[in-house]
Amino acid sequence: MKRISILLISNFLLALLSAQTDSLPSPLSDSTPEKIAVSRRELLASFLMDDPAAAGLWIDSLARLEDEQYAGLIWDERWMLYFWTESYGTLLEEVSRFDANQRALQAWKIQPPKDSLFEWIDLYLNENRYDVFTSIQSAFLNEEEKAFSALLFEYLLRLNTDEEEWADRLQAFEKHYPSSRFLAFVRNIKPAILKPSNKAIGISGGLLVGNWRGDIERTLATPYAFDFDLYYWTKRWNFTFDGFLGGPSLTRDLMVDNDVWPKDDPTSFFTLGLGLGYDIVNTSKLRIFPSVGGGVGFLRPPTPGEDEEPLPDYYNNFNFNEFHLTASLTTDIKLFTKNYRDWNTPKGSYHGIRLNFGWNGLNFGKQNPDLTGEVFFFAVNYNFFAYLAK
Repeated sequence: MKRISILLISNFLLALLSAQTDSLPSPLSDSTPEKIAVSRRELLASFLMDDPAAAGLWIDSLARLEDEQYAGLIWDERWMLYFWTESYGTLLEEVSRFDANQRALQAWKIQPPKDSLFEWIDLYLNENRYDVFTSIQSAFLNEEEKAFSALLFEYLLRLNTDEEEWADRLQAFEKHYPSSRFLAFVRNIKPAILKPSNKAIGISGGLLVGNWRGDIERTLATPYAFDFDLYYWTKRWNFTFDGFLGGPSLTRDLMVDNDVWPKDDPTSFFTLGLGLGYDIVNTSKLRIFPSVGGGVGFLRPPTPGEDEEPLPDYYNNFNFNEFHLTASLTTDIKLFTKNYRDWNTPKGSYHGIRLNFGWNGLNFGKQNPDLTGEVFFFAVNYNFFAYLAK
């Protein structure tokens, strides 16, 4: 049904073109744009009548009409017609001289009038592309020319939808034919694909909730905090700098000598740490790694703002610092693995949810027995992981 529709439309278009040709002004009085328009209509008529010989004459006519100001055929139109007429020698000679400068010069010219020539050629070659590939393989060409012609045909028909696969194929052509006369064109159409190295960087941030164990549980309220980590990844190893910042209130008076930090006062509690982990699971959707390390913790009264009353001097007695060991289990849920091109990062980069369950063995108890204990925590972060390019 589709072919019948195309045939009917073709016949109608041919009749229309014939009617228009009778009313055309004399070629001697035509301007260059008018001559180009007439030649393109005649070329389309020859194409629709499947007359390569006549089409070749009109292609030559358009080539003679083209100058520094006007373009008769767009380069991809012309090359697609070469594939249709099986003019591989002419095609390959032209492509070998077509570089970025030639493309720029073509773009600066006044383009041909809008018509349906490209659409008809494109439709025909897409429908008959397997026949064209067969023609390429049976043509009187060497292996390099056949390989390049097949790549060029795919490029003209926009069949190279997978950028990474396309880049790999062009790279393979360059490697196999390092002295090819088509390398300038190949390098011009090769997409810039970043290759991932075995190194990456990442950052995550989110919310943390903790659970005290020991005497500190009766001294501080449940900690809710902002959690973050910065990390460097290489060959499944994770080197992490992390921390969380919160301010649980006091649930009982805290004594130091005869000074009191009263119940219900706010606190400033934060930790900073370094950890080393190793991926035990790393799939396209999930990454899991345990880690161990050490950190420092700080507990003190919050610094008052400019409009607030200064704290009493004895509050300096309630500045507690400590060093502790840490352990955690981290799970990355990779949600946006296909968006790496948007960030100009290599394939494998992702962002998504990071779940972190861990333990900090706090040592505030050495400075005050009411702070003896440790904290278990669970954090839900949003995570960005980006491979470094080679």
